[in-house]
Amino acid sequence: MSTSRAEPEKKTRPAARTQSWVGRALLYFAFVVAILYSLFPPIAMAADTVGANIAALIAIIGGAHVAPHAFYFTPFYYQNALSLAAFPSRALNSLVIGALSIGAALAVGVPVSYILARVDIKGKGAVSFVLLALRTVSPFAVVLPLYVFFKRVGLWDTYQGVALAELVFVLTFVVWMVKGFFADIPRQVYDAASVFATSEGQIFRRVALPLVAGGIAVTAIFGIVLIWNEFLISTILTGPHTKSVAVGIWTGLGAGNSTPAFTDLEAAATLAYLPALAVMLAIRKYLAKGFSLATAR
Repeated sequence: MSTSRAEPEKKTRPAARTQSWVGRALLYFAFVVAILYSLFPPIAMAADTVGANIAALIAIIGGAHVAPHAFYFTPFYYQNALSLAAFPSRALNSLVIGALSIGAALAVGVPVSYILARVDIKGKGAVSFVLLALRTVSPFAVVLPLYVFFKRVGLWDTYQGVALAELVFVLTFVVWMVKGFFADIPRQVYDAASVFATSEGQIFRRVALPLVAGGIAVTAIFGIVLIWNEFLISTILTGPHTKSVAVGIWTGLGAGNSTPAFTDLEAAATLAYLPALAVMLAIRKYLAKGFSLATAR
């Protein structure tokens, strides 16, 4: 009897291992497809700007013969992009708007984050829910009312107006990220600080704030990257003087009726894309920690 029972179990083990291997293979295949689908546009754009022929490369991979002159590497298009008078000014506009918006978000969001993570107040859960709900609001729902309002009060095509509009969306991100860093400080640190500090404000300034300074810096950098890549608000609320780099590339970076060549625009787009990519790769570990802490707490 024991032998007959063991035989079906031995037969099912190879089948289970086969199903597990097939499942992992399908998962890896889907992961590779998703990565290629996401990275193909920027890779193709960057390759086109240095003279690398993507079609020729695919043909080589397929075993076809390609003439040697199909590949030629040149920095010509990047030199043209940097020589465009509008490109440096558009990049500077994005940095100024990002600095103003993130500065205001940190000035408001860091104290709020500390209160939500540390202080027991009535209605704290409701405030957290409202901040989280604001992340689900579509920019389409607020950008047109803001445009009408800014036109009336003279904030359209101004740095402070665009920064104020970006603040609506970046503030919730700042609060939730920094709240996770404050909540990660051990309770014993707060208890020890309360012995020597006379107020909650002193604990915040002298103890908690220095401990989360690195997390605040990472949050600020990521927030600037979000604003750097933002397109809709910048399209509606900026004009000739404050147009961001994303909108500038989309509209051609041209002055008057002149429009640069498409390859020059691709080079400018690559130059705008690379800093954001480099920053994200540099701080990805800290962002993952911040997101996990904010979700867990």
